Amino acid sequence: MPFHAIVGHRRQTALVARALDRGTLPPTLLFAGPMGVGKWRVAVATAQALNCLEPQRSPGEPLAMDACGTCRACERIARGIHVDVIVVEPDEKASIKIDVVRDVLSRTSYRPFEGKRRVVLVRDADTLEPQAQNALLKSLEEPPPATVFIMTTAVPGALLPTVRSRSMMLRFGRLTADEVSAVLVRDHEHTEAEARAVAALADGSVGQALSLASSDVAVLRETALLLLRQTAGRADVQGRLQVAGAVTGGPSKKDRSREEIAVVLRLTASMLRDIEAINSGADPRVLANPIVAADLRAIAGDFAGDRAREAFVAVDRALFALDRNAGPKVVTEWLSMQI
Repeated sequence: MPFHAIVGHRRQTALVARALDRGTLPPTLLFAGPMGVGKWRVAVATAQALNCLEPQRSPGEPLAMDACGTCRACERIARGIHVDVIVVEPDEKASIKIDVVRDVLSRTSYRPFEGKRRVVLVRDADTLEPQAQNALLKSLEEPPPATVFIMTTAVPGALLPTVRSRSMMLRFGRLTADEVSAVLVRDHEHTEAEARAVAALADGSVGQALSLASSDVAVLRETALLLLRQTAGRADVQGRLQVAGAVTGGPSKKDRSREEIAVVLRLTASMLRDIEAINSGADPRVLANPIVAADLRAIAGDFAGDRAREAFVAVDRALFALDRNAGPKVVTEWLSMQI
């Protein structure tokens, strides 16, 4: 997929495209940003632009240089079978071992076989074992001729400082809900309505949206509604702690993942916005959760005045804490006492 087909990340793709056009692309790149936002696609697009047989040049334009996406080289790179584009990924134990790195480095000692440049793509570089990272150091500092290393990671801090210092880091942000929705419709056969509903909960990550699409979003929505119902009447402490347990525990008594709990909290925040709209007499068509509109109207009176806004702020703080690796049980119990 060439740069022009990538959704979002216009600044990052433009920077890489200009460097390619000017011949100033650093030999070692580190794409850092949240999981599932498209870093890997940009890495593959860079490999295509480096080896495209019919590169598209547009001097002065944001995408000064891009791959055609249709030539033999582009197609083989997209399919992962181009001999000069080496893909390194974590194994089943979520690690990249030194033996794998040594094998790759031995292959980079030769000139490219069929392409213009050899490109080593390292996915989830934070899973490189320390010995494997050390083995890479010399090649990152003095890359073999005609070789480019591109690493992607959601946790750049997990890489050794010596690895980070030898790489040009490009930071990627989260996609907008509209951008996530567009990718789901174009590449994953979602209807527009399905894509919009899931994208609103995906926190700017296509990867998270796809995992949500395969899980029971209806159950998570019901859990968010239960949290608001149980706290609407200012239930006693025991009742609030019980609903906090329902948020973290799930219907099968198996603890929910951190990502699923975050979805419940984002749904809760969305419902609180709807309650504010209901209490202000807004047009029902502006509600983000029309499927539970009747339930929200039933508890809207309990969240009159400033309470809905204060509850929304508490949910936002809880999400921030969860994102900073706070314990889910502590976060949900704190939130149940604040709403």
